[in-house]
Amino acid sequence: MQRAASKTPPPDPRERALAHTLGLPDLVVRVLLARGFDDPARVRGFLRPDLGTLHDPFLFRDMDKAVTRIRRALRNGEPILIHGDYDCDGVSGTVLLHKFFSLLHATSRPYVPARADGYSFSRASVDAITAGGFPLVISVDNGTNAVGPIAELQARGIDVIVTDHHGTSENVAQPFALLNPRLPDAGYPDRNLAGCGVAFRLAAALAQSFSGSMLQSPEFAEFLTDAMTYVALGTVADVAPLHGENRTLVFHGLRSLAQSRNPGIRALLDAAGLLHRGADVDDIAFRIAPLLNAAGRVGHADDAVALLCAPGYCEAQVAAKVLERHNEERRRFERQLQEDVLRQAAADTEAAVVLASDSWHPGVLGIVAARATEITGKPVLLIAYKGDIGRGSGRCISGLHLRNALAACGEHLVAHGGHAAAAGLEVRRDRFDAFRARFLQVCRDSLVDQDTTPIDGAARFDELDPHTVRRLDMLGPFGMGHRRPRFATRGVRTVGNPMTDVRGQDLRLRFVGDGQILPGRVVRGSARFEELRRRNGPWTVVYSPRLNPRGEDGPVQLEVHELLDEDAG
Repeated sequence: MQRAASKTPPPDPRERALAHTLGLPDLVVRVLLARGFDDPARVRGFLRPDLGTLHDPFLFRDMDKAVTRIRRALRNGEPILIHGDYDCDGVSGTVLLHKFFSLLHATSRPYVPARADGYSFSRASVDAITAGGFPLVISVDNGTNAVGPIAELQARGIDVIVTDHHGTSENVAQPFALLNPRLPDAGYPDRNLAGCGVAFRLAAALAQSFSGSMLQSPEFAEFLTDAMTYVALGTVADVAPLHGENRTLVFHGLRSLAQSRNPGIRALLDAAGLLHRGADVDDIAFRIAPLLNAAGRVGHADDAVALLCAPGYCEAQVAAKVLERHNEERRRFERQLQEDVLRQAAADTEAAVVLASDSWHPGVLGIVAARATEITGKPVLLIAYKGDIGRGSGRCISGLHLRNALAACGEHLVAHGGHAAAAGLEVRRDRFDAFRARFLQVCRDSLVDQDTTPIDGAARFDELDPHTVRRLDMLGPFGMGHRRPRFATRGVRTVGNPMTDVRGQDLRLRFVGDGQILPGRVVRGSARFEELRRRNGPWTVVYSPRLNPRGEDGPVQLEVHELLDEDAG
């Protein structure tokens, strides 16, 4: 909280003219200009992203090959196994393809491995595929680096189509067809699709290969609504960057989520307390995705698949209750682990938090790592041992590409994978200390000069009226790679005493500037309680304005990221 904020962009002389042209408040245009949107046509396309602008799915190098093989399976009545992953992204994409094949009157079976079997294709996967007599397997959100298992399946005459967004260009499997936009020779222009997004692109290519009458049917329209919902759930839950095609998909997916008549989706919204209001990105990340992920974390992801595939609302409600029970158990494990992790992290002065234990539940490592990253502001890796092997999950702040950081430590790891903000790893117990030392060094090197807060521009408190702040939401959906707008205001003072929130991590204060008094929440500010009790400024405040859902202290509140002492500068 006491870091030096990055330089505030100077006033842009184009702001007023562009605001007049677009009919938008100056503050909204200020953000657009700061993020490189200076053309009215581009701005309009950004504010209303069009599904028609998505790239041709056949740009994937192997897409034509994949579609041809699936069409042959449909003609011959071959059963198809969809090999998913146990997280929300994998489950969403698996259900998406299963629903699409049902629309095509094909026989498909969703198969999600148990977390205990490990990520991607395992021995259990190969045995289930061969025992089931499936001549065609389509993976979702896994498979790129499953070299051995896929080679064994292909050798047995079982064709494997991999749809994935993980892995590296080293040790790439050789399936029948490989659709992974992150690989250098993939051919697809947008590299940032989540696993469910790649599955959606496969479904789109298949749909294009059929007649126009199918695409214009009411059944396909209903499927498309559900498909966009699944893509939004998986993309947000997987912390994929919300720009490019992901922004377009999530933009429409959020609207589909509110419109869906799917029994599983309705029961899921009901269980999350969102049935009677629209859901946003934060709702998916913190209320919906945890329910779906809970099954794979402490039970089996089949329970999440059962909910999303429920044929009626009664069955969906029963399935939702199962997820709620899993979620309660997940919370119990999570609370225990979080207390342990935060206690150890509090005494850690390193650039990252890297911890391991024999007693931790592996299913909640990722969610606790995410919470610890939010609280400490550091990259966090948590590892649970089973015998001589530790499996772990990591989350990180901006300024570090976590998958690349793990790749730099590859000599000490059994396996690793993931993306910029979240990753997984396996490490031998006797290599942990060497791995930790190397990872900390990578973080120290990577995070140097990354301790500044990006700012979209200066703002006055009297610009933050409810109408303008509401219009800022037009720039959403916000998330990884497209954060909420941040502004800086100088000469701000505080009134009254600070108060800690219920978690004891944030501080609540009232800020005075430009003749306005606005309530604010100082993120991770509890350590400065005494300082803020003694001094009232002047401060430079870096914040995101938000509408106050309760409104006890006024309709607008500040989410404060930086509070800088002007007298100390």
